[in-house]
Amino acid sequence: MTTIVEPIASANPQSPAREVPHQKQVATKSMTIALGGGVALEWYDWTVYGMMAAFLSPLFFPSSDPTTSLLAALAVYGAGFFARPVGAAILGPIADRISHKRVMMISVTAMALCSLLISVLPGYNELGVAAAVILLVVRLIQGLATGAEAGVANAIAIELAPPGQEGRYLGLISGTFIQLGVFGSSLVAFLVSASVTPEIMHDWAWRLPFAVGGVLGLLIIYLRSKLPETLIKNVIHRDELSRTQETTGGVWKTLWSVRLSLLAVILVVGAVQIANYAWNAGLPNLANGVFKENSTWVYGITTLMGVIWIVTAPFVGAFADKVRASRAFTLLRLLLVACFFLTLLYSEKSISTFFFVMVFGGAVVGFNMALYNFIATTLMPRAVRTTGIAVGYALGVSLFGGTSPYLLVWLQHANMAWMFPVYGSVVAVLSVIVYHAAKRRGLVYIGD
Repeated sequence: MTTIVEPIASANPQSPAREVPHQKQVATKSMTIALGGGVALEWYDWTVYGMMAAFLSPLFFPSSDPTTSLLAALAVYGAGFFARPVGAAILGPIADRISHKRVMMISVTAMALCSLLISVLPGYNELGVAAAVILLVVRLIQGLATGAEAGVANAIAIELAPPGQEGRYLGLISGTFIQLGVFGSSLVAFLVSASVTPEIMHDWAWRLPFAVGGVLGLLIIYLRSKLPETLIKNVIHRDELSRTQETTGGVWKTLWSVRLSLLAVILVVGAVQIANYAWNAGLPNLANGVFKENSTWVYGITTLMGVIWIVTAPFVGAFADKVRASRAFTLLRLLLVACFFLTLLYSEKSISTFFFVMVFGGAVVGFNMALYNFIATTLMPRAVRTTGIAVGYALGVSLFGGTSPYLLVWLQHANMAWMFPVYGSVVAVLSVIVYHAAKRRGLVYIGD
């Protein structure tokens, strides 16, 4: 099914008129499951490696020092982050020029097949150094695929969203389903670990979560094959920001013309990813590694926070639909500024303080996580929507999110804990300022 949108003419490419739908595809349950399920699978496959790193590290990176093995496995994990902007730059223009659906299928297929490969990949004893090299290549491929997923999934979701409910639908797809993927990876890891002895877990059972992701991926591939193509080619080519680009160079030229929007996307994503990785990785590692809290309680509280994120995401999106996306974004992003300073409360061992910071502060982080993908999507015109979101998202996560846990723990250790909330707050405030600067120039295209 092809969705037809006829844009209103705009004489000034820096101030394009909003898109007016002539006929909009309303998302069905099967489409939502196919799209959201793929998003969840991407995050499941991305997260499960980090959870299994301690088990696979001695098999692929053997060393007399277990820490050296683990650091090598985590370095491979980090390499995937650096591949994400590359994937966005390569696959984003293809999606905008040729097909949203094809790139989406490439992305989810790559993630699923790579997970299956890891589940059966022989270790160092069988393949020698080649085992580690293959593992690195597999993670780089997953990084390339993930770099494209955010842009293409959001571009498709905004086309399938019921009119007037774009925020709620994006909150479901890019909020609830993302957290379901993260939650699912921890749940499967827990169930496998609880079902076998530690020796079996270290020997081969760590492969099972990867196999689960690969098998589920085959189902998602089938479901996604039934989704409609949402790239619109049969439109009246009245302006550069609406028409489908003929060349990759045309995509980058058009994206450069809305570079303020791209900067806004990077900051919108970056600020919330500082908080996301601080609450999901930094604070739990601080609790377990520095303050020596009861790890069962730490993981239980972190899981509770994840459940709150899953449940509240569509309601946050619906709130944005009701009060206008820009107002909801500004309010929640300013609340995030205050939220960053809650990290200062957790300066010594106290599971009750950890609970307060994680659940109440984490709720504010979750509200922002539910909305940021929608806001990023509104900042990109149709002609470069996938590329703009994918590149902005990948840069925001790589520059700000990936370094967040390290900074939080290191600054705490160096008695400079106050610098982390200041850093997060500055980026959050900048995201609001640049977003509104883009909005004043007419660079918000949807839902406001």
